[in-house]
Amino acid sequence: MALPDRKAQSPDRKALAKAIEDLLLASGAELDAETRETPGRVAKAFIEDLLDGYGQDPVETLKSSLVPAPRKGELVIASQIDFHAMCPHHLLPYKGTAAVGYVADQWLVGFGKIAEATDALAHRLILQEQLVHRLCESVMAALSPLGAGVVIAAEHGCMQVRG
Repeated sequence: MALPDRKAQSPDRKALAKAIEDLLLASGAELDAETRETPGRVAKAFIEDLLDGYGQDPVETLKSSLVPAPRKGELVIASQIDFHAMCPHHLLPYKGTAAVGYVADQWLVGFGKIAEATDALAHRLILQEQLVHRLCESVMAALSPLGAGVVIAAEHGCMQVRG
């Protein structure tokens, strides 16, 4: 099932930092010398590293460097693509590796662009299963291959921390 791409809006760093501060205080934490700067650091991490994928289009990323395929039916596999993502249920990170394969029809794309497309999707609130489907759909939409597949293996913070 395809997820609709939402319209990217500019993150509000100040509002996010305030929300993090409120979260910390509501959980009973104190903002002392060790944690006074934590809300700003967390807001920066969310905006720049963890949820920056909303402003990127994985299909356009893949389309940006298409080259003609020399042979129709060639199997292309990009593996060991490291990624990190955020669980939408617990707001905890997970990390893993992806393997993206496709059977070329008219177009090939560089492995770096496949990694960029992976990050564009992974840097959103997304379940691992949705990441697999969305990445495969993006490859199909951008390259129109004869077929595509994605395999992901990940370690989930929510399972490690929460049991």
